[in-house]
Amino acid sequence: MSSLKTQAPKMITVVISLVLVLIALLGATVSPAIADNGDWLLLIGYIILVVGVFVKGV
Repeated sequence: MSSLKTQAPKMITVVISLVLVLIALLGATVSPAIADNGDWLLLIGYIILVVGVFVKGV
């Protein structure tokens, strides 16, 4: 059984994840449509970050 090896994600992966999380957290003050989908944006941002940690080259 292979073990999961982690590595630092690329800078662009971190930036995209951070932008999505910030939009999700602060989106309610900008637009009601973003407020309705904020939970999904937050989830997608964190999934992108986790994928960047576990998948090589992302």
